[in-house]
Amino acid sequence: MKRVFTLGPASESPKIIEYFCQTADGFRLNVAHLSLEGLKTWLDRLSSIFYNQGKVWPVILDLQGAKMRIGQYPSQAEIPANVCLFFGEVSASPDYLPVPHLDLFQVLQVGDILSLNDDRLKIKVTEVGQRQATAEVLVNGSLSAYKGINRLDHPVPFTQVGQRDRAAIELGLQYEYVQFACSFVLDGTEAEHLRPLTQDRRLIAKIERPESMQFLQDIDGNFDDLWFCRGDLGTQAGLRVLGALQAQFVAQFPQLSKPKFIAGQVLEYMTYFPQPTRSEVVHLYDLKIAGFDGMVLSDETAIGQFPEKVADFLQDFFTI
Repeated sequence: MKRVFTLGPASESPKIIEYFCQTADGFRLNVAHLSLEGLKTWLDRLSSIFYNQGKVWPVILDLQGAKMRIGQYPSQAEIPANVCLFFGEVSASPDYLPVPHLDLFQVLQVGDILSLNDDRLKIKVTEVGQRQATAEVLVNGSLSAYKGINRLDHPVPFTQVGQRDRAAIELGLQYEYVQFACSFVLDGTEAEHLRPLTQDRRLIAKIERPESMQFLQDIDGNFDDLWFCRGDLGTQAGLRVLGALQAQFVAQFPQLSKPKFIAGQVLEYMTYFPQPTRSEVVHLYDLKIAGFDGMVLSDETAIGQFPEKVADFLQDFFTI
């Protein structure tokens, strides 16, 4: 199985990245968590390391794609009981949620339930205007800038590439090793909007919606890789059905021709401890037997306490 390591604060040291190069088949950068300047800093750092190594590794820029996020917003332990959503990038007031996605306001209806910050908050729309809406809080919780927002039951269609993604793509094309991943793919038509921008670069579909399971063959036909991403998918579908969705995905392997990766808490225990659980080891073996072509590690290598131990374990596991 191929191994893609997500890079972040725990792995920004060139020494650690060079150590990863002994094990990783590719790297991932989450564009949603980086400014354009920050992204360029990462890519320049990787270019220097690859030059010293005499080899390049694929670097996947994980685009926002169809996933919606709020804009700049002051961090809150809880948000006010009633809030106003508006089309915009920045808010200084907790009462106003900036949402830089006009598509949302074009389809929003009174009674819609919106989920924020990985389902930690839920709000119900009470009034809708042309570029704004009001909502009451159903489930309260913490919220800060650039957290995800999603319309439950009726996902918003992907009709255009956002400005942040366009800027990241334009920058990424300046580096020969960069590939792109699209979040929240629904039916494969997202590639029609992205291909003219990403040109001949590899384009990866992230399966994060339960509705996408009925379109897997279409997605397979339009994208180059498929990533089954259990983080957001578990939030969207609910944890009780996540296992069934993974089994459904595996059952379609004979009809899918593109490489298939598993993502989401593959070795989550190693984010905090220097070795995986026995359950994770057995599960990893099961994933290999099921026919997955690779895995994507996230927190384990991006913010974990033992990133080098993760690389050591995988090196040993796949040489047995």
